[in-house]
Amino acid sequence: MNTPTNAKTTAQISLTDCLACSGCVTSSEAVLVSMQSHNEVLSALGQFPEKKFVALLSPQTMAALAVAVGGTDEEVQAMVTRLLTQELAKNGNGGKGFEVVLDTNPFQRLSHYYAAKEVVEGMQGVGEQKKPILASSCPGFICYLESTHPELIPHLSALKSPQAIAGTFVKSLMIGEQTVKSPEDVYVVSIMPCFDKKLEGARGELTSAAWRGKDSRWGETPVRDVDCVITTREILSLAKAEGIDFNTLSRAPVPIPTISANPAIQKFLTASSKNSAREAGTSGGTLAAVLNDLLPRHPESTLSIQQGRNVDTIEYLVLSPSGETIAKLTRCYGFRNIQNLVRKLKPAKARVLPQFGSKRSAGAAFAAAGKRIAAKKASESKDDKAVYVEVMACPGGCTNGGGQIKWDDEALWKELGFDKWENQRELLATVDEAYFSSSEDAEAEGGNPMAHDKPLSKELLQDAVSAWAHISGVSEETLVTTTYRKVANDIGGRLGEKEVLELASRVGGGW
Repeated sequence: MNTPTNAKTTAQISLTDCLACSGCVTSSEAVLVSMQSHNEVLSALGQFPEKKFVALLSPQTMAALAVAVGGTDEEVQAMVTRLLTQELAKNGNGGKGFEVVLDTNPFQRLSHYYAAKEVVEGMQGVGEQKKPILASSCPGFICYLESTHPELIPHLSALKSPQAIAGTFVKSLMIGEQTVKSPEDVYVVSIMPCFDKKLEGARGELTSAAWRGKDSRWGETPVRDVDCVITTREILSLAKAEGIDFNTLSRAPVPIPTISANPAIQKFLTASSKNSAREAGTSGGTLAAVLNDLLPRHPESTLSIQQGRNVDTIEYLVLSPSGETIAKLTRCYGFRNIQNLVRKLKPAKARVLPQFGSKRSAGAAFAAAGKRIAAKKASESKDDKAVYVEVMACPGGCTNGGGQIKWDDEALWKELGFDKWENQRELLATVDEAYFSSSEDAEAEGGNPMAHDKPLSKELLQDAVSAWAHISGVSEETLVTTTYRKVANDIGGRLGEKEVLELASRVGGGW
């Protein structure tokens, strides 16, 4: 995507930018995606001065910007906060800026809490969740499954992504605390590394109707929980469109405002919650969080980590003292690996045996079929301990999202005062280093390499969620879970999987 550099340019998204390049989006969804841009944010600021604007900032975006400006994630957070809350207000827009910029890390930790609970309950046979549970925070994968393999939807985790939880949290909390009267009075902007997060923001399941219901007392049409999603590159374009040099913004810490009158919620939102340790991956560390919950439940167990066929597939086996597999969790990044995963999970098609001319050939055929069935059953029994798969469409995970700054964006790197990078691999390695910059301290202290640096305690999370549910008047389950559905797309016939794979292999991030 060539990011617009002025407020009059319309955002365009090409197939090489979007992870849903197989045509997994409908034409109406494509329109909703094209409407989300930094220009839309600036337009909304000027058009709706009465609304309260709240931004959500992802850790992957902070890591990419830290590399871009030669700083730390704390400095980047201060710079983005200054840009949105102060500089935009000075720069016109009717003196209107954002109320607050929220780090999404606490919401990631909240999703960890519920993901671990979902997996444990699944292992105990609670509910109807089909195993293995597939992570649901990658919208590119969700679109792919809904439109091309809907038979696998029962495997999807019911848990909302951190972005979706945060959007619901902000709007329902502000209504509950009577800061605003309606979801329409709050405008939530999410800054993400991925274009497909725009697709997620536009989902009909992630609106106020999902947690407010259709009670006529409210007298309102459904409002999206996240109104607009912009990418890492687009936050720089927003600054440029307003004539603001992002690189010169002060990096001094910005005081954290009082976001909620409830102490538990305020503590939750402002608690230090850094990125996961290196072994937990670049996509938020949900699999690691599930493992950290499972291992103490089996005190005598050990963890075996087995590398898959490439760096983006890893199996984590929780083993009993006798060597029996208690649980298997898998990391699966990149569309090539997703294809293999889908093939394994798809129900086997019924086959009709051919007619044979002799008893001997028929007997041989039946014997061969028996061997195949036995092998398949042996394979299934080996995999019946698979409980969770962390799936991300981007090779390398979320730090390699399609909305991140690319190595060959020469004009942008020049504006930032740097030469362009030699290649995407080198840039991604540096962004990953920035993402993991806070994990060395925990490792040096002899901690679990899969553990988080500064995890939020279960007690703090439980207190915050209980307060949130009480203030909003909505049940926990309704606030943090969502649904999926089969999608009959009207674009998918234009590209087959082979063309998609070839197209994706020519671009840096994405499939």
